[in-house]
Amino acid sequence: MDLGLNGLKAVVTGGSQGIGRAIVQALAAEGCAVEFCARNPERVAATVRASSATGRISGTALDVTDGPAMRAWLAGLGGFDIFVPNVSALADDWASTLATDVTATVEATEFAADILRHSAHGAITFIGSKTASYAAPHSPAYGAMKAAMAHYMKSLAVRLLPAVRVNVVSPGDILFADGYWDGVRLRNPALFEATQRRNPLGRLGTAEEVARVVAFVSSPAASFVAGANWYVDGGSVSHVQI
Repeated sequence: MDLGLNGLKAVVTGGSQGIGRAIVQALAAEGCAVEFCARNPERVAATVRASSATGRISGTALDVTDGPAMRAWLAGLGGFDIFVPNVSALADDWASTLATDVTATVEATEFAADILRHSAHGAITFIGSKTASYAAPHSPAYGAMKAAMAHYMKSLAVRLLPAVRVNVVSPGDILFADGYWDGVRLRNPALFEATQRRNPLGRLGTAEEVARVVAFVSSPAASFVAGANWYVDGGSVSHVQI
């Protein structure tokens, strides 16, 4: 299937590792010119080097919680078609999670939306989490913020249509190098094995599996998909979404 991404321009936050990096590479592989940001300059440079064969990826070292710097970066990109707010504090500290996952993401998304209105294929695809959909006593701040953002993105979809499509992609248990579940695999093999057994597919997902869904949902091929929350969780969330 031709996703219709060739020649479009995408912007990804938190694109230097894990799911974010896989999204950057998946969009570039489909023909997008991709601009991404992340805090760590060394990881940004490594991602650009690893993707040099495509010639379509540029990275900038930037902290999304620096609002003026973030807005200046977005304004200087010369327009774009797709915005993927992926960055997360990945912590259970309420202050840092609120600042990164909610405040910084909302501010950047609202700014990006004004730019996306000028695109014929404007799309925002927020990277959520299945944790937003159930009680998470060991990570209440993370779960609560992802739930809040899923609600915000649904409301934003209604507000921006028909000019810009807004959707959420919510990963489940995803394994990638130096990620959360990689740490569990090394430190607590019993919990890791139990988590694999808990997943109906008998394994954890990969960052590339999430990225392929993001590429599709963000693309003109998904032109009638708006206000949706796509779970990429291997069937691990059993409740019915209404």
